[in-house]
Amino acid sequence: MSSGCFDGDDALTGYDRWRRSRWEEMAGPEGKAGRIAYRLITEPGQEFPEVPGRWTSTGFSGSLTLTATRAEGVFVDDQAVDGAVELTSAGRLSFPDGRRGTIEELGGAHVLVVWDPAAPTLVGLRGIDAWPWDPAWTVEAEYRPADAGRLLEVTRLTSPSMRDSFPAPGDFVFELRGERHTLQAFGVGGDTLLITFTDGTSDKDTPGMGRWLILPRPKDATGTARIDFNRAVVPHHMFSPAFPCPLPPRENHLLLRIEAGERAPVFEENAAAGTVTGPAV
Repeated sequence: MSSGCFDGDDALTGYDRWRRSRWEEMAGPEGKAGRIAYRLITEPGQEFPEVPGRWTSTGFSGSLTLTATRAEGVFVDDQAVDGAVELTSAGRLSFPDGRRGTIEELGGAHVLVVWDPAAPTLVGLRGIDAWPWDPAWTVEAEYRPADAGRLLEVTRLTSPSMRDSFPAPGDFVFELRGERHTLQAFGVGGDTLLITFTDGTSDKDTPGMGRWLILPRPKDATGTARIDFNRAVVPHHMFSPAFPCPLPPRENHLLLRIEAGERAPVFEENAAAGTVTGPAV
């Protein structure tokens, strides 16, 4: 394994800052662990147990309508809803008890996403277990662009599960413990790439659904990039099942044990019972 220029206090300080920002992302006042619902809107007049209102979609390219009475306490962009209102993805939804909502898209359908400040997965989150930082788990990788338009089909953890296609613009090739490895990367918007992978720790010390590496797209069509397995993260689905996370493609399995990065979220005992599954920590 390569270390070299990745040793030293600066790298460790950067890692500590990253750990704090990661905690804020998941457990802070707007923490992603507070997501409680991810509801596809596919039929007229749908109702959901998490929030009031009736929801009607004519497809993502069509309209999305919310119908509620003033007494139900639903607001769109700080305006009380009393009747039917057409929604856009930019609209800010507010519900009783501090719950908030947004509109997203998945597979050509509108999706209602609900966040709750009192979600057990948020208020009961106590930590994110991780291996100690080790510069030996940082490697230089060669980035190899794929053929234009390459797509990879993966399974998403929805209920029921669904198949989805992601753009896969390139691969990262690197040496680790004397062996050559290749990981396929997904494009997830802008200049950000996502690698979903499993390894010898998966379903033992880390989630069976694998872990993630989030990397900037190399500026050059070909070139080198740094892969730091110390920054491998547990998928959002492990903090809240209301995230429709993709499972790794079978090509992204590493036979060796990557004993670096996050292992699992740590919850207060029984705080998230029945909502989050994963390895004991």
